[in-house]
Amino acid sequence: MTRRPLVALAGLWLAICGTAAVWLTVDRRPPEWDHANHLERAVDCYRNLRIVTDSGAREILEASSFYPPLATCAAGALYLVFPITPLTAQVVMMGFLALALACVYGLGRRLADVETGLWAAFLFATAPFVVFSLTNFQLDLPLAAMVALTLYAILRTEDFGRPGWSLALGAAVGLGMLTKPPFAAYVGPPLLWSLGRALASSERRRRFLWAAGALAMGAALALPWYGPRLFGLPAQMLNRSFKQAAEQQNPDPLTAAALSFYPRTLPTQLGLIAALLLLWGLWALGKEGRTTRAFLWLATLGPFVLFSLIQNKNLRYTLPILPAAVLVAAMGLRALPSGWRRVAGAGALAAGLLQVSMTLWALPPPPTLPGMILPLAIGRPPSGADWQHDRILADLGRASRGHAVTVAIVPNDNFFSVSNFRYEVVRRGLPYRMTRSWTDAPLGVDFVVLKTGAQGPSYAAARPERISRAFTGGDPYWMSAFPVIEEYPLPDGSTASLRARRIPPLVGVRPLAVAERLERDPAALLADNVDDAQGLKVRLEYRPQGILRGEIDRAVLTADSAFVGEFGRRRPAPLRMRDIWIEGKGLVFNPQRLMREGRLEILDLKALVIRSVTVTQEDLSEFLLDQPMGSGMSIALEDGAAKVRVTRFGPTLKARVRFGPGDSERPFTLSASRVSLGGMTVPGPFVNWVIRHLDPTTALRHLPVPVVVEPPRIVDGKITLGAN
Repeated sequence: MTRRPLVALAGLWLAICGTAAVWLTVDRRPPEWDHANHLERAVDCYRNLRIVTDSGAREILEASSFYPPLATCAAGALYLVFPITPLTAQVVMMGFLALALACVYGLGRRLADVETGLWAAFLFATAPFVVFSLTNFQLDLPLAAMVALTLYAILRTEDFGRPGWSLALGAAVGLGMLTKPPFAAYVGPPLLWSLGRALASSERRRRFLWAAGALAMGAALALPWYGPRLFGLPAQMLNRSFKQAAEQQNPDPLTAAALSFYPRTLPTQLGLIAALLLLWGLWALGKEGRTTRAFLWLATLGPFVLFSLIQNKNLRYTLPILPAAVLVAAMGLRALPSGWRRVAGAGALAAGLLQVSMTLWALPPPPTLPGMILPLAIGRPPSGADWQHDRILADLGRASRGHAVTVAIVPNDNFFSVSNFRYEVVRRGLPYRMTRSWTDAPLGVDFVVLKTGAQGPSYAAARPERISRAFTGGDPYWMSAFPVIEEYPLPDGSTASLRARRIPPLVGVRPLAVAERLERDPAALLADNVDDAQGLKVRLEYRPQGILRGEIDRAVLTADSAFVGEFGRRRPAPLRMRDIWIEGKGLVFNPQRLMREGRLEILDLKALVIRSVTVTQEDLSEFLLDQPMGSGMSIALEDGAAKVRVTRFGPTLKARVRFGPGDSERPFTLSASRVSLGGMTVPGPFVNWVIRHLDPTTALRHLPVPVVVEPPRIVDGKITLGAN
């Protein structure tokens, strides 16, 4: 095996990838959740790569607020040549596996010998969770490959003493950051250790310069994507690490359950024999040279401790530690006496083959050993079961006549959720907007897809279950407004249904009676969003038969003043508005609910036109006092601009903010001048960069209803919108 190591390495890769390819050609299940989301971004990147303009590059950089584009755009590039199929996407995973195996082998060879490198590569390729990752398009296997590449580059720099490898390290770091944001956590400990050794050497000045060059190289690659997310990304990472983990009912950090999660799932992730070799190897490293010992301990234990302290637990998060872990395991195998080494090697070979079979084919069914949380392998045999996405989308096309419509996918089942439906719509280039289940009312929803039975994970099933109950008899008004047009049997024994918004007309009711009900007491009908309204009036323009179906051509709402907010939900305090004149065009409501329950349930609105709204200085100040972000903030409305002063974040921030004309993406823009922080002037280009990427007005394009408004004007003591 050691005479032709590269042949053995290539054979290992071909065997693993060939087996995974067979699995992929047989399996017909839709991609699950994040798997589908990443595949959707890959298709988007493929289409953007075909646009040879600046807009294509901009769309790639803006595709996701959290996930960088390297892996998804690698799949998008393959789509330029090969069909958009699951196998094409998984070729990207296979390519990253090849990179990981080459780097792990190279590390083992340099730290010990050729045989150690081959054993490390074998343990990595046959690790159950690595094999499982070859069947899913996730970012964690590419991230593991980039970690392996970076560790190899760190070793080859010889503490930044080699210029070429130092720059290569910078490129690896930049590309690693473009794979997934947590990349730095995996390579940070050995990288800082190597930098410390460089600064302690007699050539510290020269080595520091090459380290700075590596940093500059990495920053040049990563900053185009991370720059616009400089302020929002840390909050997202903290939110995912703790808040979302609590919502998913993960154990509290620093508890026995949390700290023991990864040790108790290590055999599932790495393999039973490899896990035992890892534990022995960590001890056996004490007899190795100082460089090898420190490098592998830091690369393995550093990120392991960090991710054990984070509340959010998932085997995907520790997959990038496996390149270092298999090296430690291979070093442990090397440290065994010759007799034990042969026995352990034979066991590792047999276990590797068994792990591949259990993961891909469930042969034999993987057992759960005492003390473990999960079976020895996470996987399932391929299935040709039909989850009816093709039929549902075909029926949707006929019912919508190919027009752009909004479809709410209520269930959050792994094979039947908005994620895999949205991926199919994007892949096929269909003009449908796929959304999740709604909170209050199905505003803007043209079609609804439901299923009986399980609705998804328990921590996210409350809303789908509530809506599902409503459509099985709990809400007759939704049932009548969205009748069933087709049903579909699903492989899990449940039944899916496609419902279309087809509101039946009121019977035995005069159109004038419906209009009078809407105009008589608008304050009561709008109580969830309007309070303490003065002079509130509603004027309607409608067709007699249309209003019986809940259709109003134009609704005009005027008021001298009113508090506007979301009073039915736990939201920040409302805002007092004055001189209100708002028009709703193409309004659709539920007429049955209005006439029988006295509630206005808006189902659609073609456009919301703000003709006039005024907010005074006093109203704005009162509003800010009751906001979480309002403490330590003051806004003075002067003629043409607002003077903003913020003290809650330490040094005082001052700026003059103006509204400007809109563009194709937003109805108006923001600009700032005379910006200072702690008394120091902030450069204009940096201010413009921050505003360009954090401008809240861009969120208006994601509203369920188009909003038409003239740019606001700031005059002394008030803000006015529209003609006033």
